[in-house]
Amino acid sequence: MGQPERIASITDLTSTLEWSNSGEPIDASQVVRFGNPGVIKEDGVISLEDGSYFVAKELKTEGITLHGYNRFWDEMKVPLRPVRGILLRAHLDADETRKSLDRIQSYHGSKDRLRLSNGDYIDGTFRNLTPLYVQFQVGEKSLELDRKRVEEIHFAQPAGPPSPPRQGLWIGLRDGSMFLAQNANLQNERLSLQTRNGIALRSSALENAYAFITYLRPIGTAVRYLSDEKAIGFKYLGFLAPEWDYRNDRNISGGSLKSDGYISQKGLGLHATSRIAYRIGEQDARFRAKIGIDDDTDGAGSVIFKVYVSETGSQWKTVFESPIVRGGDQPLDVDVPVKGMKGLALVVEFADGADVLDHADWLDARFEPE
Repeated sequence: MGQPERIASITDLTSTLEWSNSGEPIDASQVVRFGNPGVIKEDGVISLEDGSYFVAKELKTEGITLHGYNRFWDEMKVPLRPVRGILLRAHLDADETRKSLDRIQSYHGSKDRLRLSNGDYIDGTFRNLTPLYVQFQVGEKSLELDRKRVEEIHFAQPAGPPSPPRQGLWIGLRDGSMFLAQNANLQNERLSLQTRNGIALRSSALENAYAFITYLRPIGTAVRYLSDEKAIGFKYLGFLAPEWDYRNDRNISGGSLKSDGYISQKGLGLHATSRIAYRIGEQDARFRAKIGIDDDTDGAGSVIFKVYVSETGSQWKTVFESPIVRGGDQPLDVDVPVKGMKGLALVVEFADGADVLDHADWLDARFEPE
């Protein structure tokens, strides 16, 4: 499964989802991803219940509606009901922005919550967002907090996260926005989409949508991402570093998975030396991924990646071993057959620098059918 070189149009998202490549339709089930996600560098970020998030400036509320400005969209009026929270100012460090959005998504309290710039929290009831203040109710006390003091707004959602969607298309924009579209149409330089929450957006006629869309990833295909599966075993054998667990869809420090500028929504973050194992299904024919040191090490770290398979579930054989991979290296491709196997194990070993900053990424790690 590969990716088209250029997206010409997107249509029929509600059924088979096809997009065109130089006039030739491509079945989305044969596409893993197209392009590379953008990075949020400025302005505020609105986070939705379905995991979508988008960049906007001049954020304010009027009643139950959130208003914002982004030159790509005709207008930005979003009902507050499906909004999980707001990051009022993106961080200079993109990983810190990612962690803020994860905090917003993981909050399931019965009260609204503010995270202040000093790291403190205030629980109460959100009232209003103006260009200068955040109005918040704590008991009988009404607060008017300077926006500069507030970092994040978390909205109450005691019911827990919604069930994961079974179909749709992740659409990433140049400014770092990411939408999970249930309906989308890209034609004649205009993008129209509708999220799972029913939010409908249409791009401005003044902007070329093809220049703004940097990333597409269909869901509901036959691809099985390891980060969506339960590991059957994990072991960490630290040398100098403290105890590290593995992370799904994040690097080992909790930021986005990224290596030499290649960014992945899906994958695993591990630290040397560690081993993680998964069951292989009958329909799984190949294991594929990109491997590299995460960019959060600023060029440090050196590891060796290994892949093992087992036909019985008890005896393992090596089917892939990388050369030494160092921080700043271009990610390497891993592609091994697993048809008829019962188990897969991924191993990361330290190389020539002990295990200091050995932040290893398995980007887009997945099983694919024949």
